[in-house]
Amino acid sequence: MNMKAEYRFKIQSKETSMILNINKIESNINSKTRLSEHLLGCFFRNSCEYFISLEKDINKISPNEAIDVISALASFKEYFNSESKWERLTLHSLDVLRKGINISMFHDFAAFSGMTHVAFSVYELSVKTPKIKIFLNGIIKLLLENLSTYLEGAGKAKFDTAGNFEVIKGLSGPLRFLLSFCDDEQMRNMACKIIDVFINRSKDTVVLDYRMPGWHYYPNEIEASFMTDEVSNGCVNYGLSHGMGGPLAALSLAYKNGIRKEGMQEAIDGLVAEYTQAVYYANDIAYWPGRVTFEQYVGLSEIPKTPNQMSWCYGSVGILRALYMSGVFTANENVMKFALSELIKIAEMDLKDHMLRQAIVCHGFVGTAAILNLMYLETGKSVFLHKVIEMIEIAAPLDIKTFFDSEKQRSMELDISFRAGLHDYLEGYSGILCTILSIAKGKPTEHEKRLLIV
Repeated sequence: MNMKAEYRFKIQSKETSMILNINKIESNINSKTRLSEHLLGCFFRNSCEYFISLEKDINKISPNEAIDVISALASFKEYFNSESKWERLTLHSLDVLRKGINISMFHDFAAFSGMTHVAFSVYELSVKTPKIKIFLNGIIKLLLENLSTYLEGAGKAKFDTAGNFEVIKGLSGPLRFLLSFCDDEQMRNMACKIIDVFINRSKDTVVLDYRMPGWHYYPNEIEASFMTDEVSNGCVNYGLSHGMGGPLAALSLAYKNGIRKEGMQEAIDGLVAEYTQAVYYANDIAYWPGRVTFEQYVGLSEIPKTPNQMSWCYGSVGILRALYMSGVFTANENVMKFALSELIKIAEMDLKDHMLRQAIVCHGFVGTAAILNLMYLETGKSVFLHKVIEMIEIAAPLDIKTFFDSEKQRSMELDISFRAGLHDYLEGYSGILCTILSIAKGKPTEHEKRLLIV
């Protein structure tokens, strides 16, 4: 029995009939990606297991979970054997989400667990099911109202010294969503308002008589609780998820979309300069610090310069992707070549040197694989594909039980809270499946847009 037949047999032998169609999945696989039959078999088995589990416990999902469930259902719609089953799961998830919206569970505009997250998810579903566009329009209306109310605070001290520009909870996520609708006057105008905030934020400021970039901010209590250094005088954040990488990618994408504002190019150039000045090397590999305190930035205390994880959230691979996009979209050849050459070196590293311990999107193998896969699709350089396959070989075989066992073990070893979820794109199991599917198809989705890597 060959590997494909073996996995089909295993799935068909379950009590629950096969929920997905492997032939349809195979027909959509990008020939350039060349995933092996073994990896495809693992992926198919685990995807079936996920949706069987979802069907069994569909009445237990929360509104927060429903957002990522809808994304997963949208991603896999064409592969369901039963359209009525897909519709039943989707309609229930939409109803759960609607109830969450009605009780203001998504009261802010965040791209993760906020209204922008909802908008990304429902928009992706609307592409597959146009009849829900009325629901989508209502969500966009709420998002624009949330943004409008929040932006009334622009120019005030607390507004301009907060970390409100980031991808996860800040304005970079909504800006990325709005940029997909630049032909809509209202959406474009809101995008321009956020760009104005970023342009203003890009101007240098003074803290305790020292020049600081305008992106300097004071962490809130939750963020400060995760930091080991004292941050009473604020910090500068280089990460893509929570730092300056978000505005760099978002402004560059706005430039690509034809938006031109006075000071916009200077803001992009200033962000590039911050990264150019902060880069350090270990074993000929480019790294950046994560967050640096005010004291570290101005040279009053030392910045640790050691290798760190090659992750989407804070790693060099995420930062370099933002720099590469900036170089390409603004025709800055030097920046583009720098980012490309450093990413090639990262792809050539031994996998163990990437220092990744999880399969998840945020700071795990599939998040990094998604970035390297985009580099492969855009440059055709096989070194990126080889590393992508290496990472998928680790992530694809993980069934639900193995995934949760490994996450629990890690939490115990590091004495940290257990955060992984089944229906969680960023740090859970559904994100692994959706990312592998995107990589296998060779076609970026709304997920990659929300990560600001495309």
